[in-house]
Amino acid sequence: MRLHRTACLVFASMLGAAVTGSALADQEEKAATEASSQAESDDSKTNSEDNSIQVGDVLTVKLDALLPTQPVLAFDRVFASLGRYEARPAQMFDDLCLTNGGQGVKTWDDKSQPTDLESYSCKEPLGSNQDALPTVLLAPDGKTLYLLSGHHILTTFWDMPNGGTSVPVVVKVTQSLAGDDIDEIWSAMKEAGQIWLFDIRGEKIKPSELPEYLGMKQLKHDRYLSLVFFLRNIAYSDPDTGKTTANPLIRPMSVPYMQYHWAQYLRKKMKVSNYDLNDPDEYTAALKEAANLIVAAADDENIASSGKTAKELGQFDEVNTKALDSLVTRPTSSWSYALAYRQRVKEESTPKRILEAQKAEKESAKKEDKPETGQTEN
Repeated sequence: MRLHRTACLVFASMLGAAVTGSALADQEEKAATEASSQAESDDSKTNSEDNSIQVGDVLTVKLDALLPTQPVLAFDRVFASLGRYEARPAQMFDDLCLTNGGQGVKTWDDKSQPTDLESYSCKEPLGSNQDALPTVLLAPDGKTLYLLSGHHILTTFWDMPNGGTSVPVVVKVTQSLAGDDIDEIWSAMKEAGQIWLFDIRGEKIKPSELPEYLGMKQLKHDRYLSLVFFLRNIAYSDPDTGKTTANPLIRPMSVPYMQYHWAQYLRKKMKVSNYDLNDPDEYTAALKEAANLIVAAADDENIASSGKTAKELGQFDEVNTKALDSLVTRPTSSWSYALAYRQRVKEESTPKRILEAQKAEKESAKKEDKPETGQTEN
């Protein structure tokens, strides 16, 4: 991980030089001022002479330098972004600029690459909007970075065309645990809702079982979480309605892991495996069942391990059917992009003969379920 501390090293070197005379003192003061200014403008800076990372630092790192603090993702949330990038390539660079604190894309062309920050430009210098940046925690060893927010969008950057491990991203250090005991830290993070230690079956895991990298090959698909992602503003919303976000791609809820708790709730109430999520009608049916289950929960029912009631987790009194209909019919909705992308991925990864057999089997099942005409029941 390169932290670009050249300016600070120059500064330290200059301080160590032997200087005599008022003229040389003036030169030293001028050089120190220039070096300090350069250090402040560096997108990866440090606030101490020993080059250690501090809380508040903004660092430019590559994706493979970030360790996840959760084992699962809503893959369809990632697919929605990947689908948009296929339809509108400029969206990819817009998301990169936004997530890197540069507001949005300013210029790019067909030769631009997400791995090359010089190949496109943003509206503002990277890191300018610090509230939009993914946040990280500095581990007890003083150098390892654990990702606290932004798992979905950074996984998107990992798995998108021309993306991968070497995509540079700008992150902000919001907590430092340098020198602390790692076991105590895991417990504190879990208590504070800063880590998600449940697998795709809803079972607890140990911190040592967390993935080593981002990406959909490491993190697993929680299909219930995908349902919950699409049902925001349909069956629930963030209870803190006044909360704004500088980056909608990293949407922290007022209740930590709120959507994950709703996914845990649905896991005990329905079987998503009963639905073929590659089929639009079946996916729609799964969304409707999940939405009805969320609004049907008792107002004072504690949801999963959140310690919060359904109402405290933003539960609606009834399903917003208008919003649901728009989600599943509008060609440019996040659901439509995700479904189109997942269908294409399935077609590319599944032999044609198997796809044809599955289609024939499904059509046969529909015919068997259809009642014959001309018959009545006594």
